[in-house]
Amino acid sequence: QGHTDFGVGQLRAARPNSVSVCVRALAPMSESAKRKRPRPAAPPPEDSFGGLYDFLPPPDPERDAAAKAKAAKRERPKLPPEDRSKVIFLDIDGVLLPAGSVETIFIDGVALPIRERMTENDFSAAALENLRKIVVKTGATIVLSSEWRRTASMRDYMGVVLRGRECPQLRDATSVLKPRPDLEKYDAAIVWCERRAREIGAWLKQHPEVTTYVALDDLDFHWADSVRTSGTPLMKCRSVLTNPQHCLTEEGVEEALRILLNPPNPTEEEIAAATAEAVRATQDALSQGAL
Repeated sequence: QGHTDFGVGQLRAARPNSVSVCVRALAPMSESAKRKRPRPAAPPPEDSFGGLYDFLPPPDPERDAAAKAKAAKRERPKLPPEDRSKVIFLDIDGVLLPAGSVETIFIDGVALPIRERMTENDFSAAALENLRKIVVKTGATIVLSSEWRRTASMRDYMGVVLRGRECPQLRDATSVLKPRPDLEKYDAAIVWCERRAREIGAWLKQHPEVTTYVALDDLDFHWADSVRTSGTPLMKCRSVLTNPQHCLTEEGVEEALRILLNPPNPTEEEIAAATAEAVRATQDALSQGAL
């Protein structure tokens, strides 16, 4: 009996405590405890990958562009064997070098760059690539007809620029001839353009192996054809006129390929008609102040 009473008494003494424990367990959390609860993590920024790629370095546009250029360079088709029967007569200013990008000085009526050395960035990368496309599809050699041929340092620097873009080296350069005395009273642009056409003709006479050629120039050879004399080739039908600011474009590439792969062979009647058209076009340009 005593043992039984002792057990009941224990239970009676313990019951209030167990109830109070249950009450404490169900009681609301204190303000201090609420303050100690960790805050939920902030949502990741919109440009984040949610932490999965957070270990990667941030984007580098300049490095990406360099890698893209390097990959494009690896994908370039190789230059074909040189075909010395095909020639590109290459002007520089307005063809590979955008007009107004460098300071110039006039010598003999011709604008020449003041700086003989420039960085490759001065030249149009797209135009250089377009020049290479013509060579890749034709195997044509390059002869410098630009005023850049006047000094050895300028010729050498053009070789460096071409080599940097994996273009073939210059085969040669045309000679610098004197202006025609009978054109003294003509517009300087006509005199200049006619002289360039004669220089190309003189070079061709020394290289009978050449059967097809194209002149890439920002001079309109209508001007030369309008005052053409015997012995000077008709140039407009064998030239690509470039925009001085945009230089050699994709359209220019297509035109140059057409001339090189399907060279014009005009009849005497066609030459006469072309000369008459050149005279008309040149007079229009003079009247509009376009020279």
